[in-house]
This record gives sequence, structure tokens and C-alpha cells, in this order.
Amino acid sequence: MKEKAFKACLHVIEKAGWKGFSFAKASEDSGIPLNVFHAQFSSPSEVMTHLFHKIDQEVLKNKGLSSENLSPKDALFEILMARFDAAQKYKKVLQIFWHDWILVPEEAPALACHSFSSMAWMLEAAGLSTRGLKGVLRVQGLTTLYLLTLRTWLEDESPDIGKTMVFLDKGLSKLEKIAGSLKFL
Repeated sequence: MKEKAFKACLHVIEKAGWKGFSFAKASEDSGIPLNVFHAQFSSPSEVMTHLFHKIDQEVLKNKGLSSENLSPKDALFEILMARFDAAQKYKKVLQIFWHDWILVPEEAPALACHSFSSMAWMLEAAGLSTRGLKGVLRVQGLTTLYLLTLRTWLEDESPDIGKTMVFLDKGLSKLEKIAGSLKFL
């Protein structure tokens, strides 16, 4: 039932925008009783957290540590590009969310926590530790780069998402250089 409720939420976000989204609208639009939404999601931000978690799961299921023979930079490039591939079917919702979420600042802390958690998992998939000070700095750096790259991807309408790949590659090169100078990789 969670997936049905989740899809109903995405449908309303596409129609009404993020700031116009409500569980009552999703219930009315889908015919699913409001208590079902309450049982699945405690807040609107949990809808997006569920979406991000689905994307994480798809990447981790398909990538895992399959990129263990690559350099850390190349492994992260492959993993993050797989993340954009997994997010492609949700691109319209993500574009709407990206544009509107700043207008709902009370949800930012929960979403920020999930962003850090998600990038920690991507680092784990690349075989990079997220423990200790080095790990915290890795997570923070990758989260920042991912969010900047996400903005580029959301605007990249080219079939090969070339702008996104170039932006990500350059960003990872900068992070690699910083990490190397700090002896973190």
C-alpha cells in the first residue's frame, strides 16, 4: 500500500507543486483514505525521503562494490551517474521539488540529514570509509558536489547528459585534489 500512496503523492506534486502538496489532496485525487497516508508518512518531507531512499536502493542493488577495481574518483563517478540514471524517471518531480522546497524551510533539516546519509552510502559503495573526521569530511564534500551536480542535471536536457557528466567529473577531480592534499584518500 505504501507504493500506491507514494505514487499518489508524486502525482499531486506534479500537479500542484511541492508547496501545494498535501496528503488531503493526494487522498482526494487517488481515493486512498487519509489514514493510509498517515500510516505511511509522518510528514511531506518523508515522501521525498522515500523517493531518495528508493533511488539509493536501486543504485546500491546494481552497483554495490562492483567498482572496486576503479580509482575512488572513477568509482564515485560511476556510482553518482548511476544515481542520476535511477532518478531519471522522477526527474519532473525532482525539478518541481528543487524549485519549491526552499519555500518550505521547516522541512530542510530532515532532507539535509537524508542527503548526508545518502552520500555516505554512495561513499560506502565506492569502498571509501565514512567513519571519523575523514569520513565526515568526505560525506560533506560529496554531498555538496552532488547537490551542485543535481542542479546541473535538473537543467540538462541533452540526451547524453553531457553537461552533467562534465560538471561531475570536474567536481570529483577537485575533491580528489583536496583529499590528496589532506591525505584523506
